[in-house]
Amino acid sequence: MSTVLFFFNISQSLSQVNGRGCHIGGSVGTKFLGTATYFGHTDQIVQVYSNSMLVPIITGNGFAGYRCGYINVYDSGKRNTPTQNDVPYPAAKEIVNNYSGMASHKCVTVTSYSSDVTSIKGEGYEVDYQYNDLAYSAYADPNFPCASQPNSLPVDDYIPYLLATVSLSGFLLVRKKERLNFL
Repeated sequence: MSTVLFFFNISQSLSQVNGRGCHIGGSVGTKFLGTATYFGHTDQIVQVYSNSMLVPIITGNGFAGYRCGYINVYDSGKRNTPTQNDVPYPAAKEIVNNYSGMASHKCVTVTSYSSDVTSIKGEGYEVDYQYNDLAYSAYADPNFPCASQPNSLPVDDYIPYLLATVSLSGFLLVRKKERLNFL
């Protein structure tokens, strides 16, 4: 059972990701922390996101290919590869909805959450996004291949699997020794 869960967690890191985030400059904050008042103004409520979970946006300037792990936003066109010239590639529009200018979707990124935002790292408006769309993997940048995206889970997340494996092995070993001693 633990082996099945282990492989399930790894495969999730290669799947498409959808969500709402805070668009600030060239990236999107994806970890929502809550809502807060804006610098003490109780009539101004902002959506608060962590600045530790930012996904960069690739706009296609000097297009080299689709990048997994990034939000891709560029028009279709043609590019040169080491073996061919004028190879067509499709447009990628992974910012699905942009709530720019809508006061109810004003957002900030912060280091730590509080109910009244007084220190921000970035400010913008919410967007709906998606990334890691494997439909684009054939157009992947060779330096950012979709198939070998690293698993972002910290080592701590593997401890339950390790403990389950060691416990099961120990149980079977002790059980086998008891049988031998009994005979």
